[in-house]
Amino acid sequence: MPTVKPSITFMHPHCMLAGGATTVLLEVSKRLVLAGWPVHVVSVQSDPAIVREAAAAGVRFVDVGGPLSSSIWFWLQYPLMYWRVHRAARQIGSPVVVSEPFPANWWGWFYKKLNPAVQLVYVCHEPTAFIFEHAWINSIKPDYMRWGLKLLNPIFRQIEFALMPVTDRVVANSQYSERTIAQTFPRLDPARLRLVYCGIDHDTFYPRPHVVRQRQIVMVCTLNKFKRVDTVIRALALLRQQPGCGDVRLLIKGRGVEKDRLQQLATSLQLTDAVDLIDAFYDTTQLANLLCSSQVFVHAAHNEPFGLSPIEAMACGTPAVVTGTGGTAETVTNGVSGLYFNYESDQSLADQLQRLFTDEALWQRLSAGAINHAAQFNWALTHKVFSGVVEEVS
Repeated sequence: MPTVKPSITFMHPHCMLAGGATTVLLEVSKRLVLAGWPVHVVSVQSDPAIVREAAAAGVRFVDVGGPLSSSIWFWLQYPLMYWRVHRAARQIGSPVVVSEPFPANWWGWFYKKLNPAVQLVYVCHEPTAFIFEHAWINSIKPDYMRWGLKLLNPIFRQIEFALMPVTDRVVANSQYSERTIAQTFPRLDPARLRLVYCGIDHDTFYPRPHVVRQRQIVMVCTLNKFKRVDTVIRALALLRQQPGCGDVRLLIKGRGVEKDRLQQLATSLQLTDAVDLIDAFYDTTQLANLLCSSQVFVHAAHNEPFGLSPIEAMACGTPAVVTGTGGTAETVTNGVSGLYFNYESDQSLADQLQRLFTDEALWQRLSAGAINHAAQFNWALTHKVFSGVVEEVS
């Protein structure tokens, strides 16, 4: 008789924004269910449109309700919010709990302390950015939340230092993340660290020769300061001054607190008609079509731990221009699948973009290289490695 697999409960902050950690959660949980693992996802809220495919595969979503962690009201009633998560997880009774980004990592640690027999896997894309990364802290809005977090930062750091060692396995999504985790948490047993690269869906993200490439740059990201979208807008202004590049446009797919400021920046640079911000929900097919219709993809974040969007773009044959810092040094190869630029220089980005819009031979070579390079990142491999981690602790 086939072995009955134990159930797994994922703790995730919310499933209200597509992309990033939520994409990883949905793809991994869906494949675990299809492989015979009963999977529940406990979070505050879920958007039915975002979780629809995973739910149809058999992933059970349990929303405890309440404000999102981006709201001050979440933190004012944190004990109640944690109790809701704890109660939901206890009712499910999974022997394996997988905690995801902050504040779900705290949920997992507290749950482990109260239920020592549970095996805890922490998917740590990076040490909690809102605690350890100054760029993220400085991007928080409104101002009172940013200053409140700065005031409480020493306490939050000590909580993370104290609780991280209770984790049975810590999953990093890049070698960069793995090193950063080890450096940030020296008390963590390095034998508990596992590297699991994220993948993409190659049945959705692939070249579409029938889609006409427009003379446009595309970005797919959350609109916050860490993503450095303002750098790309300023670089566009420089690029459009160069011969043969005056018609290049920028499409930004995403939503976030920086939207108004970015629109004001575009207006001040007389780029109102050259910059489009798209904050509507796109399914994966719509997103793939957007990537295939663009000539260049830009990812401007500095030291981001991984980043799925550059890989999705490359799989569509769209060269990626990135900083070459953090995880992008592993996901994009300079001169093969894309180009690197100096993250501190708008002109450096404009120069690399000009090369791709004026040198057809270079674009064709990098487009072919991007497709080949992206092929190594796939969800089947991610599932194989991640399920192996779960089996270790089951």
